[in-house]
Parts: sequence; structure tokens; C-alpha cells
Amino acid sequence: MRSRACKMREEASHVLVHVMRWRWPLLSCLLLLMFWQYLYCVLMVGYNYAWWVLFSGTVSMASPELVEQAGRSGSLLPMPVPKLIHQTWKSKDIPEKWQAASDACKHLHPDYEYKLWTDTEGEELIATKFPWFLSTYRGYAHNIQRVDAVRYFILYEFGGLYIDLDIHCLHSLDYLRHFNFTAPKTYPIGLSNDFLVSQPKDPFALRLINNLKTWNQWILVKYATVMFSTGPMFVTIQYVLHSGKNAVFELPAQIYGKYVPSEQAYMKHLHGSSWHGNDAQYIFFLEHYWMQLLVVGGICAIALTYYLYLRYNRHLSVPYKRIEMGAARV
Repeated sequence: MRSRACKMREEASHVLVHVMRWRWPLLSCLLLLMFWQYLYCVLMVGYNYAWWVLFSGTVSMASPELVEQAGRSGSLLPMPVPKLIHQTWKSKDIPEKWQAASDACKHLHPDYEYKLWTDTEGEELIATKFPWFLSTYRGYAHNIQRVDAVRYFILYEFGGLYIDLDIHCLHSLDYLRHFNFTAPKTYPIGLSNDFLVSQPKDPFALRLINNLKTWNQWILVKYATVMFSTGPMFVTIQYVLHSGKNAVFELPAQIYGKYVPSEQAYMKHLHGSSWHGNDAQYIFFLEHYWMQLLVVGGICAIALTYYLYLRYNRHLSVPYKRIEMGAARV
């Protein structure tokens, strides 16, 4: 009995020694299993920025010249986008400061059906057509996330033009009905979501709604959380990861008119952004110096990895003392 107990304790000590030697790799695997979605999002953000730096010139443009050129050549381009204008607000009472902008868009598209979606109607759409997303929709920490998310479901289900209330139309946007999905370029990189055009059941719109759950991550501050979970950076990253990029079009900057003043602008912007908090100032700083910060962060990450590698190898080179077991009592 005594020798058997000693043998069991000795085996246990050996197991403990091996666990102690491999504790960091085991802990890393455990953390990876617990936070794989968050890690995936972080890696995709880095890939997204690299892609836009290297390949932004390959994005298809939804320019009126393409439609005019096709018309002169006698080609008949399909128009998969229905004549629908969607806007959202918490109630049916549009604030006075945005009423003229909304009226202008309706006036320039007299044969379009117009729908103002309230918060209640948006939630009813999710509950009826997309019940799998309802718990995530209700669980968003910020209302602007629900405002962002519901527009993707609206466009996927019905198609048409989604226009933020602070966008004042200057010309008819009917030519955009020739393009399957259109989003404007935003600053400094990527696509915005304040103006979107989509055909019903568009593959990219489907990708947007299917990936909202994965990207529902908390990122330290409100601004970053909103931008990457449902806002423009979410749309931008999904575009980079989308296999059918040739069917997703960018609204030219001179047509969009938000960042590039142009006489060719089809719209003007009243710059609502009422959800921005003080934390947005820090994010704007990051956006301005993102390349420098990315380089510094990469160097720090490499240095930290090398330091941990050296510490781990030094730890393995130190032999463990054999644990002497006392006599077992019976």
C-alpha cells in the first residue's frame, strides 16, 4: 500500500511538472478558444487597412458616365433596384432641421414610393422576417447600432435607396438603379453607410446582415464600437472580405459631395452625427495618424513576442527539482 501510494504521488508530481512547463501554451489555447471572435475581428481590421492602401484603385465606380456611355452605344443596362426611398427616425415626426432635406429627395423622385421607418416598425421587421437577429438587435448597447443595423435588413428585404435624414438631394439619383449595390466612399478609407442603394436580396446586403452578430464586439469606446460593429467600418471590412466585389460599387466622391466640394455633387450634407461623443476626437486622431500608429504597434508587437519567446525558452532550460514524497501512511 505504501509503495503504491508513493508511486501515485510520484506520477502526480510528474504530471504537475509537465503542466507547469506547458502552462503558457495551454493558457494561450484557452484564451484563443474564449476570444476567437474578438481576435478574428482584430486581424480583419488590420487586413482591411492593408487592402485599402494597396488595392483601393480596383473598386468599381458607380458613375453616371457609365450609364450615359451604355445609352449612346445602344446597350440596355438592367435596373435591378426598385423605385423605393427608405429613411428612418424614432417616430413619424421628422425634426424641422431635416424636413426640407427629406422633402427635396421626395420631390426629385416623384414616381418613387417613400417609406419612413420608425424604431417600432424597424423592430417589427426584424421580429417578423429575421427573428434569429432579434436578441442581438435588442441587446445593442447604443441605439445608433440599431439604427445602423436595421437599414441593412430593410435594403436586403425590399431594395431601394436608403438616405439619411441629413442628406439633401440636389439631383435625381435614378441612374444608381443600374447598379446592384452602391455605397459612398468615406474618409480616410472605405465605404460609408449614410447613403446606400441595393437590389432586393443582394449578396452583399446578405453578407452585411449575416455578419452583424460576429462583429457585435465592445471596442473600448462608443465611437469605435459603433463604427466597427454596425457603422461605416463594418461595411468597409465586409466589402474587403466579400468575394463578389465586382458587383459592389462606390459612389464617386464628386457625386457624394461630402469630402470633395464639387459642382457635380448630387447631394449636400447637413452633418448630423448627433451620436458622436467626446471619444470621437480620439478616434479622429487615430484615423489621421493610423499609418504611423500601425507601424509603431507592429514593432511593439514583434518586440513583445520576441521577449516572451526568450523568457519561455529560458524557463524550459531550467531543470525542475524532483519532488521528494514523504512516506505514505496507511
